[in-house]
Amino acid sequence: MVDNNKVVLFLGRTGSGKTSLFNLMSNSKQRLGNSVSSTTKKFISKTYCQVTYIDTIGFRDTEDENEHRLKVILFLKEIRNGFDIIFYCIRMDVFTSDEANLFSEVYETVLTKKAYNNSCLLITFYNRPDIDEVNTLNSPERQRLLEECRSNPKYNAILDHFEDRIFFVDIRQEENLADYAFGSTRHIQYKTLNDMVHERKQIVYKHLEKFIEYFFPERFDCENMKTMRDLIFKNDQLEEQLNELKEIVVDLVSEKSTSTFYDLLRFMPITNMFIDVFERTRREKIEKRLNNVLKN
Repeated sequence: MVDNNKVVLFLGRTGSGKTSLFNLMSNSKQRLGNSVSSTTKKFISKTYCQVTYIDTIGFRDTEDENEHRLKVILFLKEIRNGFDIIFYCIRMDVFTSDEANLFSEVYETVLTKKAYNNSCLLITFYNRPDIDEVNTLNSPERQRLLEECRSNPKYNAILDHFEDRIFFVDIRQEENLADYAFGSTRHIQYKTLNDMVHERKQIVYKHLEKFIEYFFPERFDCENMKTMRDLIFKNDQLEEQLNELKEIVVDLVSEKSTSTFYDLLRFMPITNMFIDVFERTRREKIEKRLNNVLKN
C-alpha cells in the first residue's frame, strides 16, 4: 500500500545511530544496540506528525555474504512502494574503508545514484558544544567544520553528493537517574548531564524537523524496487492459485467431484506434475477394478 505521508528512512551501518534518531524523530522508545551488535532485527515504522519514519536493519554487521544479501532483499521489500527522504547516518571521526564501501554499495548498486537527490547526510556522535551553530546554514562554525571534514579524503569523497543537506547530530542517551540515590553527588551530576543531553537532542530535532518540512524531492523509485514489486505481485498470484489448487485436490481426494479434476488444467503449466500423478493414479485404480472383475 502506498503511504501518502512523507516517508523517511534511516540508513547506515550498525551502530551509526539510526535507532536513536528514529526514537527522537518518531517519539518512540525502541531498544538500542551498540557499534558491534544491533538490536534492530526487523524494519520498524511509525507515523508521527504526518511523517512515516522507518528504522532499517544495519547492513554489513556480519561477514556472511548470504545474510547480507538477504538483508538487502528485505530492505527492498520494505521500501518497494517508494520513499521521500533518506537520512544516511555515519559516525563522526569513524568513517572507515568498510563504511565507504557500504556507502558505495547502497548508492551505486542497491538504490542507484539517483537516490542522492533524496538523501541527507547525518554525521552522528557530534559532541562539540556548538551543535546549533554547525547546523545553521552559512554560519562560520558550519563552514569551518565542513572544511575540516573535507580535509579527510574519505569524507571529502561523499560530502559533495549531499550539497547543503548535511547535519551534525548528538545522539547520546540520558542516564537512568533511578540508579542513583536522590540528592547524591552522582544523581546531581547526571541530572545536569541529562538536562544538557536533552537540550542538544531538541536542537537536533528542531533542525531535522524543519528540513523534513521544507524538503520536497520527487518520491524515489528505481528498477530494483520495481522488480521487487513485480516479484511480490507474482508471488501473491501464485499463492492464490495454489490455494485454489489445494481446494481442488481436497475435493479429488475425498471423491466429492469427478469433474473437478479437469479444472486443474487452468493451472498449466504449474500443475503438470500434479496432473500426471492423478492421471496415473486413476489408471491404476481402473486397472485394479478390472482385474478384480476378471478374477470373479
